[in-house]
Amino acid sequence: MNKDNMAHSYLIIKHGALGDVIQGLDAFESLRASFPSAKLTLLTSPAFASLAGLMPYFDSIIIDERKPFYNLTKTRQIQKHFSENWSAVIDLQCSKRTNAYFKWFYKPTGGKWFGAAKGCSHPMPDFTKLNNRDRMLETVKMVGAKPFKADVSWLADNQAASALTVQLATPYCVIIPGSSPNKPSKRWSPARYAELSSRIHKLGMTPYLVGTKSENAVIEEICTLSHAAESLVDKTNLGQLAQLCANAQFVIGNDTGPTFLAAKTGVATLMLMGEDTNPQMSSPTGTLAGYLRKGDIQSITVEEIITKMQELKGGQLP
Repeated sequence: MNKDNMAHSYLIIKHGALGDVIQGLDAFESLRASFPSAKLTLLTSPAFASLAGLMPYFDSIIIDERKPFYNLTKTRQIQKHFSENWSAVIDLQCSKRTNAYFKWFYKPTGGKWFGAAKGCSHPMPDFTKLNNRDRMLETVKMVGAKPFKADVSWLADNQAASALTVQLATPYCVIIPGSSPNKPSKRWSPARYAELSSRIHKLGMTPYLVGTKSENAVIEEICTLSHAAESLVDKTNLGQLAQLCANAQFVIGNDTGPTFLAAKTGVATLMLMGEDTNPQMSSPTGTLAGYLRKGDIQSITVEEIITKMQELKGGQLP
């Protein structure tokens, strides 16, 4: 590594959401591997601060509550961070808010800003046709980082100190039926997931449904409609979920963060999409990752899913 990089300090901005953070892992890995002696600081939202703290990439974490700018106390706190003498600010969020940070807060003293903000020193080219993972990777390559592929073994090592408290039946697959409550159009229906669960059971596998407490009603409905489905709702942290997915035959889920996490473990992963998802920009990456997309997500059939999963697995299931 160039000696000039040894004293460098980089502020990386990534507020969320979970799927975007997971897609950013390769970019984070690339920065750390390329600049092992540099100070890397992540600016992120409270929801992802604990996850970021587990990552082996960052020296420090700054929590940005993203309060309204008229909240002068919080605004001044964030403004203070941008007055530090960063070698570069790497904006992987590229939102209206982070563009405002550049315009109002950033006072460069020889530093650089990589992002989409008008007037920044290193504006991104047109990345609109790139997958989010590739867009972030291309951005850190502009900084001088070499591309590296991250894994999530650190997540299991840190968070899954204790194994799941349930005895898993094998072989099994994992189903992720939740997604943002603000976009119900991204969710394949419980009735469809129940039909899929029954079909998976007939193929000789146990379908395990995962999700948070907020998705309990959806998962309960699926389990009521299909007695083949087994609920693990609110029984996995992210580390346990990573391990659960890594050892599964395959994973099927909506456009949501845990589905991106599953793909990152290397397991065959199929994401179901509706009109709200642009697969060119937001789809899981990996040799065993794929997606099915229709304008009306409910028109995706179980047979199409089984066929696509057979293609990803290169043959019969399981």
